[in-house]
Amino acid sequence: MDTQAVTDFRACVADTASERQRVRELVACGQWRQAEPDRERARAYVLRQRNLGHPGGPESIIGDTEDFLQASFLEQGAAVARAVAYVEVNNGQTSEVATGFLISPRLFLTNQHVIADAAAARGTRITFLRELDARGVPRATTSYLLAPERLALFSPADQLDYAVIALGERQSGTAEVQALGFCPLSDQPDKHVIGMAANIIQHPSGWMKMVSLRNNTVTARTEHTLLYETDTEQGSSGSPVFNDDWQLVALHHWGEHYRDAAGAGQTQRKVNEGIRISALYSDLLARLPTLSDEARPLLQEALSYQGGAVPAAARNDITQETGMNSSGKDNGTQAATFTIPLEITVKVAGSAAAASATTAPAANTAATLEPPRRLSPPRPSSGAEALRIDPDYSNRSGYDAAFIPGVELPLPQPDARLAAQIVPLLSGTGGAAADGELRYEHFSIKLLKPRRMAAFTATNIDGAQYLAVDRGSGQANAAEGDAWFRDPRVAAASVLEQDFYSAWSNYFDRGHLTRRSDPSWGTPEQAERANADTFHFTNCSPQHFRFNQSATYWQGLERYVLENGVLASSSKGRLCVFQGPVFNDQIDLWADQVQIPSSFFKIVVWKGKQGLKAVGLLADQSALLSESRHSLGAPHDLPSVDVNHWRVAIPELERMTGLDFGAKVRAADTIAQGKQPQVGEARLRITGFEQIQL
Repeated sequence: MDTQAVTDFRACVADTASERQRVRELVACGQWRQAEPDRERARAYVLRQRNLGHPGGPESIIGDTEDFLQASFLEQGAAVARAVAYVEVNNGQTSEVATGFLISPRLFLTNQHVIADAAAARGTRITFLRELDARGVPRATTSYLLAPERLALFSPADQLDYAVIALGERQSGTAEVQALGFCPLSDQPDKHVIGMAANIIQHPSGWMKMVSLRNNTVTARTEHTLLYETDTEQGSSGSPVFNDDWQLVALHHWGEHYRDAAGAGQTQRKVNEGIRISALYSDLLARLPTLSDEARPLLQEALSYQGGAVPAAARNDITQETGMNSSGKDNGTQAATFTIPLEITVKVAGSAAAASATTAPAANTAATLEPPRRLSPPRPSSGAEALRIDPDYSNRSGYDAAFIPGVELPLPQPDARLAAQIVPLLSGTGGAAADGELRYEHFSIKLLKPRRMAAFTATNIDGAQYLAVDRGSGQANAAEGDAWFRDPRVAAASVLEQDFYSAWSNYFDRGHLTRRSDPSWGTPEQAERANADTFHFTNCSPQHFRFNQSATYWQGLERYVLENGVLASSSKGRLCVFQGPVFNDQIDLWADQVQIPSSFFKIVVWKGKQGLKAVGLLADQSALLSESRHSLGAPHDLPSVDVNHWRVAIPELERMTGLDFGAKVRAADTIAQGKQPQVGEARLRITGFEQIQL
């Protein structure tokens, strides 16, 4: 985010502190209508509400609060929400996720600090309907590209921080642009008043679409911005801010936590800033004459909906003049008629609960996103709310073979057959192209071309720092988000990406191989970079949606080793971990052209008091794969399911994976210290951590 923008925002927050406190006090005692200092604006706002179908006006509601809303509020919000999209920017120079929305059938709006220029726009994909339905099942998504060659207008982050870009071709999904609707721009002065509630539709932290409602007060206004206190997170940049009639009032772009005086103490508040739509409208209007003959009609159309364009219709067939087909191109027609089912997932500020309002979903619509998360959203430290990956991969050293003092543990070596399948790095992207090692912060990955997923990951864990980070409240340990990223160092066709996980989300989650917390140690910058690096699709594998619920030992093996006092003092509390999928052509199932691993292996290596030690574990998900998320129906208690865990001899894991972990690791295997496997076997069933011989 631009330094000047940060300075201006913080100055604005400081200058308005007393005014915002006054507004909060009025709202707290039910007198929010007295908060607006411009009485003419306040009068126009009340009259507008009456004209929009509020019989008797808001004053007829109990007291002076407005906790009651028309029953159509949720239905109208569901219609508007269809136009809000999840934004992924990945052009080799920057990788981030955010939010944006359609402002006409042909133009898309987000922040300039999200999409910086036309080059970034060409590397952007926007995904609509990335949300859950009333059953908690992900909906079918539709993705579009952008077309900056047709129109691309930018205002810097320290000015109005907007990017208006033409919609491009449809990349995946079936939703036509007419069915998505749009959020019209307007410079009318009666859309907001100080003290009112703001409503934001967003993809916080890259999550499914969420809506923050009601307890979100507009506390201050400048010539170009609104300040409001509501729930936003990283990934919320570019979100639309609405009034209670779902009219667009601001483009969200910034937020920080502040401590404002509150009586005898202080209360930490999230103060957000949005660009006023009236300011954005005026700026675009001034730029209209400067556009080419081809671009001018696109912007002119977006500025022509002052009277309030209709978003995606609720229940009824409507006709909308767009002249557009589903790919975003002119088709020469003048009208399109369509019927739209409505669904919305709502997050009410101050509550972790989610509620839904919906009409009947479209028949035969496949669920294509990941399942609902049961985690509280992470709190960003401050600033622009776009989740980012550090694009400079030259600063990643990857897995360190000499990480454990006095021991050299090289990367696993694939056998001849496997070595021929390792994905090379693209030329000019750094690293050894033929070797195929993808180096991240404190871990490395090699990919298998036929499988389109990792052969293995290798991770260094610093025990002392790992535990401190894992138990603390730092950003590196925020709740898991839904944002995953491409790695530009390998061809996209070499990796399973979102299209696969969307199409098969009724069975699979996007599962980490290297766990997010494992490499998240070191300086705060290193920990943050490592945490983000684990969200590359290269570190992702198709894991059954119940896998993380019951893969207790596979998920917790590293911590068990660290916390049971078995490390030699000279080891500095350091571990090395190798893990990955296990493929078995005899029993594996297939999803389209993708072979699904029936199990996953993990080997943890450390220096014990009597020398090097290693433990091999296998987590088998094959018993889960027959259950589809669609079979759950209405909410009910989950059936008892388990991932089978096996303590496996390391030579057996080598046979199963085609990987050579080295003579030192084989000799360090502790399985020989405990109960021996049956003759002809090399594995022991694990039902408790105490059965894992350390």
